[in-house]
Amino acid sequence: MDITPEEAARTLAQVHETQRKVLRAAPPMFPAWYPVAVWAFVTGIQFVTEIPPAWWIGIAVPALSAALVLAVLKFARDVRDAKLRPHSSVVDPWAWAGFTGWVLVTVAASAPLALWFTDLGLAYPRTLMGVIMTAIVAITSPLLARWMSGRTARRAEMAKR
Repeated sequence: MDITPEEAARTLAQVHETQRKVLRAAPPMFPAWYPVAVWAFVTGIQFVTEIPPAWWIGIAVPALSAALVLAVLKFARDVRDAKLRPHSSVVDPWAWAGFTGWVLVTVAASAPLALWFTDLGLAYPRTLMGVIMTAIVAITSPLLARWMSGRTARRAEMAKR
């Protein structure tokens, strides 16, 4: 069977169009609940070391740690079992740079926030910081995941032109 150059070009264009559609419809680059779970762990640790009696630490820290381990295992399973994941060759490296920057900003903002709350004389400044940072992460992580997916889709579209 002979294929003309025009037929090959048309077929290749259809493949690229399908790839663009699939990348646009793909789930986010990472499950947005996972960073929220990590920050909830941090908030829980801040709470049990700042508010309740000291004997709680022996119960709460292992329980919180077990919950974090379960979250990590679920995250690993979710990523492994994802129906559609872009190959690493098409993932925009700037998407991961943005993710890294987001992580660094959320972590770096936590200490000054807790110190500021301490300077203000607020009760339980570390726990309050944890609650606020968890809320910020809960609001921004879905946006970040979609932004990362969008960058990857745009990169694939630009590479095919």
